[in-house]
Amino acid sequence: MIIKDLGLVPYQETDALLESYIPKTKIDNFLLLCTHPPVYTVGSEEYAYNMEVVKTDRGGSITYFDEGTLMLYFAFAVPNPANFYAKVLKAVESFFAHFSAPITYDKARPGFYIENRKIASLGFRYKNGASKHGVALHINPNLVHFNKIAPCGLTGVQATSLWAEGYPIAMDEAKILATKAVIDAFKA
Repeated sequence: MIIKDLGLVPYQETDALLESYIPKTKIDNFLLLCTHPPVYTVGSEEYAYNMEVVKTDRGGSITYFDEGTLMLYFAFAVPNPANFYAKVLKAVESFFAHFSAPITYDKARPGFYIENRKIASLGFRYKNGASKHGVALHINPNLVHFNKIAPCGLTGVQATSLWAEGYPIAMDEAKILATKAVIDAFKA
């Protein structure tokens, strides 16, 4: 696995970068870590907001990213999507195990939650035997912007973050913990 920390990158640039890695995944798997300037992204629905809205090929509804959202993008060879997804879930669970909050995965509303507060989103597309897109970990995003929308189009759900839940972790530390969690999950 090759790990690259891209820093702060506009969402559109990351999307194009992921496309460039997909043909290379037959040789190596790539985990790309980054944050984005404030942006709403939409899959299959149309929205208009007072902020940049970018259409994406990941499917699904609307979500929000900014400098407080740690993005884990996976450009991995995926011969078995169910096995791949199980390893991703294991990695995210391992990351959240560092905090005493009751964070759980909800299969019916794909994501990680504390009660009805969403703290991580997952969204993948599989193309030519490779994964695209990934996981958004809410470290300290602007929840005012985030909660102007129904996260991922889910009613009765609000976005939250580690900081909002009382876990003020630095982004650099979150990157270290998340990277280790992914490495460990994909070793098995």
